[in-house]
Amino acid sequence: MDNSNYPQNQQRRVERYDLISNINDMIEILRSASGVPFSSNCAVDRNEMIASLEDLKNHLPASIAQSNDIVVRAQEIITTAREKSKKIIDDANRMYASKVNDHEITRGARDEADNILAAAENQADELRKSAHIYVKQLLSDANNTLSESIAKIQTNLAEIDTTIDSM
Repeated sequence: MDNSNYPQNQQRRVERYDLISNINDMIEILRSASGVPFSSNCAVDRNEMIASLEDLKNHLPASIAQSNDIVVRAQEIITTAREKSKKIIDDANRMYASKVNDHEITRGARDEADNILAAAENQADELRKSAHIYVKQLLSDANNTLSESIAKIQTNLAEIDTTIDSM
């Protein structure tokens, strides 16, 4: 995009990356794009828009990438908890099947298997609960960070709109 029409102080801001400036550039590209007759569609330079969007994506706050990492980590924790639970239950079932031969052993095995299953289910429930609490906290932190970022962006957009309106 040609910056020669920008005032001198705005050219300085273009030298360092500014998300709001990039968004405003894309808005301006869309506003100045040729209209398609009988519709609200327009024709834009695809390469220019893709470059602007990739630039924006590459400069997004780290908190957005962190929130994706949090979700992936939460899924890993839940998957691990499920695998451990399944392994504990499978182990208990194998123990149970091996002790079926003798009536006294069978009775003891059933009691022990029930205890192991209950303990495994309790442990699995605790692992799931801990994973959900952990994920909730991480997502809450990410949500707060994103909310702050969105609030800053909205404030900057409002300031830019005010500046544009006063020109």
